[in-house]
Amino acid sequence: MMKLIALAMIILAALSFPGAAITEIRPTFTVDYSIEPEYFMPGDTGTITVTLANMASGEKFVTEDEETLDMNAYVASASLEGNSDLLILDKSYTDVGLLGPGDTLKLTFTVKARDNTTDGIHFTDLTIVGGSDMNDFNYRIPVKVDDRNVKVIMSNFPSTLMNEVSTISVDVVNRRPNDVTSVIVTPHAKGMTFSPSDYFVGGIPEGNKSTASFTFNTMSSEEGYTDVSFTASYFNGDNLHNSETASKEVRIIKQSPLVFTGIEVENTANKYTLSGDLNNFGITDAKNVMVSIDDAEDIEPLQPYANYFIGTLEADDFSSFELSARVTSRNVTSIPIIIEFRDPDNAYTAITQEISLDTSSRVPYSSSDDEGSSPGLWIGAGIIIIAIVAVIGYSWKKRQDEEEDEDNQDDEDGDEDEYLDDMYADEEEDETLE
Repeated sequence: MMKLIALAMIILAALSFPGAAITEIRPTFTVDYSIEPEYFMPGDTGTITVTLANMASGEKFVTEDEETLDMNAYVASASLEGNSDLLILDKSYTDVGLLGPGDTLKLTFTVKARDNTTDGIHFTDLTIVGGSDMNDFNYRIPVKVDDRNVKVIMSNFPSTLMNEVSTISVDVVNRRPNDVTSVIVTPHAKGMTFSPSDYFVGGIPEGNKSTASFTFNTMSSEEGYTDVSFTASYFNGDNLHNSETASKEVRIIKQSPLVFTGIEVENTANKYTLSGDLNNFGITDAKNVMVSIDDAEDIEPLQPYANYFIGTLEADDFSSFELSARVTSRNVTSIPIIIEFRDPDNAYTAITQEISLDTSSRVPYSSSDDEGSSPGLWIGAGIIIIAIVAVIGYSWKKRQDEEEDEDNQDDEDGDEDEYLDDMYADEEEDETLE
């Protein structure tokens, strides 16, 4: 902030004598000053820059009423005095020299606000000693001190986190009456990883705020309570400061953000088809999501559904999938599924979940690659063949019995006819004898 102090003006002195007038001319001398930082904090070191200027224009020497006048300004010394609140580290300049018409000169004084300096305005005393016909000047320069700090606010920070990758933001508020620069926010927590490890905000104007966003990875965090905290470092002028630490207790629960629902398991011999939905229960989108049959003993992924690409799965959304695998041992009670995805920072993450198999109706497995040669199929086929043979045998036996009954009936009829024929023949023979 620039201040203008009019320390000298054009002085016109008119001396009147009968029949003659003599005018005395002197250069116009001004002083500007600037303070950095505009507002000190207790313990801060800053500068007061004083700019001396000779505002005269034209020649260095001016002739007036046959008298030659010098337009140069000579400065013998410049000094700054402090007090019990302000310490002046560079107190004075000596034998400053001449300032010709239109010339300027900058003098810098280093000032330190003591650690116990109270808020308010504290004055330093500027003294400029002139040479030749230049007068001496004294002026008080005010230095403002304000101890207000930058504050980190965790307004939208959740109190519960799952084993997930999530994006969380905090606000950084500049409560000071002047701008601050090079603001960096740093998170701290046990058992968590952050990306980035430090967030560069940059400058924050007075009375404004900025937002710092972080990706939290709690995939490997232990269940329980832990403290998450943030601090902000910044510069007030050339002075490095740290904000007060903002902290919050957070609960970690053992729960994956990607959850299977509506799972259906279809079994044909030792081949299993798994289908259902994958839900994003988290607060952050998951990108490049893919589910696959994980490599495990006695489990063989089958094409074309050894893996299934879902793509981007937004928070509070779901997508269907289908996977296939061959199980070669009845000891396998579940199939591991690996879920791969990328977080908002494109970092790769993988988690594994188990899908249980229904073992109540399973038959013995064969390690043969030929699904049709499994014992279950052979047993089923044998039962069917036995049933067919039984039906055929029963039908054949029934037919045989029917044919035997017919033959027996024919024999009985033949015997009866023969008996009748014999009886008729005897009767005829008796009649003949008579």
